[in-house]
Amino acid sequence: MCRLVTIMNKGLTSYEIFKVVRPIFDEFNLDEFDMPVMHKVEESSLDLPNINPTNLQNLKKGNNNNKLVFPFNYDKVLKRYWDDPLKYIPLFQTVMGIGTPDFSIYENMNSNQIRTNVYQNRWLGCTWQHYGINAIPTIGWALPDTYDICFSGIEKNSVVMISTIGCQNNKDLFMQGFCEMKHRLNPSLIIVYGKMLPEMTGKFINFTYSECFNDNVKFKTQQMKLFELSPVFKITEDFVYGI
Repeated sequence: MCRLVTIMNKGLTSYEIFKVVRPIFDEFNLDEFDMPVMHKVEESSLDLPNINPTNLQNLKKGNNNNKLVFPFNYDKVLKRYWDDPLKYIPLFQTVMGIGTPDFSIYENMNSNQIRTNVYQNRWLGCTWQHYGINAIPTIGWALPDTYDICFSGIEKNSVVMISTIGCQNNKDLFMQGFCEMKHRLNPSLIIVYGKMLPEMTGKFINFTYSECFNDNVKFKTQQMKLFELSPVFKITEDFVYGI
């Protein structure tokens, strides 16, 4: 309370105070790592046969009912959503679903910075969900000692979003984290941005980098719908990818 009084005495607006305090809305809990826990995203909240993927930077005002928005970009671009958290809410309320900003997590990052980036991801996700946006938790990880933080703030059995872009340089490290993520969270559906790795198993919907930057995928999804094909696919332990 004293801190709030001090801030208010500085003549800040209520929105400026909001950005300083970063409150957690009452419907959300904190987990054992003091991470705000996003609500579970149900697969039924996505109109899977009609998904039209787009990158966050290409999202425009208009008819976005079928847009699934991928939040992968440089941190300096994603920072705008943290710095001005309510500005983009009216736009995001128009989409089918949007991943939470994928702030960087690297092996050589300080653990405090990793925690900050994960916290910003989850806090924005909770805030967007509070305003009725279908915000999907985006998950990244580094070394095993980051797993507790990187996999916190997410309910089990939720739809989640990940990226495989850049993991080709260290597939073993990526797969180790991927398997641990599945073990801890048991996601109902994994939305993959980038190429699938042969070792990945689970229930997926996959879009490549290029598909999120052009209209070809719209034709692709229309053709799948015409032939009553689902964009969702499963890969089990005994499935040999690519055969």
